[in-house]
Amino acid sequence: MRPWLALSLSITLAACGGGGGGSGTPASTATPTAALPAPALSADPASAPAAAATDAAGDISCGLNGPDGIQAEVLQRINALRAAGAVCGTATYAPTTALSWNPNLLQSARGHSADMAANNYFSHTGLDGRSPAQRAVAAGYSYSIIGENIAAGQTSVENVMAAWAGSESHCKNLMNPLFRNIAVACVRNDASTYRLYWTMELAKPL
Repeated sequence: MRPWLALSLSITLAACGGGGGGSGTPASTATPTAALPAPALSADPASAPAAAATDAAGDISCGLNGPDGIQAEVLQRINALRAAGAVCGTATYAPTTALSWNPNLLQSARGHSADMAANNYFSHTGLDGRSPAQRAVAAGYSYSIIGENIAAGQTSVENVMAAWAGSESHCKNLMNPLFRNIAVACVRNDASTYRLYWTMELAKPL
């Protein structure tokens, strides 16, 4: 099965009291919404495959890189890219600041990857209708800017990072100098179409 890489999302919201604000989506067809907390995930059980995600108990690394998981390699690769600068399609990005890992963004990323893996779909919008911004707020991250890259089927951090860096819209998220925090989760379900589902969250806090 060929790995699938289709969507990136970058949302800029002017945060205000209660999490509202205007929005724009320069890198995706996904529709952004104001970052308001949403109800807990409530997917239709009939839509899920027979086997749930194999690492639903807590692994957010698809079993890659042993007990240390994927955090160190993700940070090394994205921060090396940002330190070197990059050309993303027609846009040239100068070297920029390193990103730091954020546990709240990780919770958001892991939840979305687990949902895609368990319910066999691929979208920035969860089955409960939540956007990346809403998921981040529900996970306790107060943001001024947020972006998301997703991918499916890649079997290593090296492969998924190369795919994102080689795609104009995903690369722009990787290089956005406004972002400060990052987290990446991979969840595996061998009964699903692509088996491995990746979610990267990038954001700047308020």
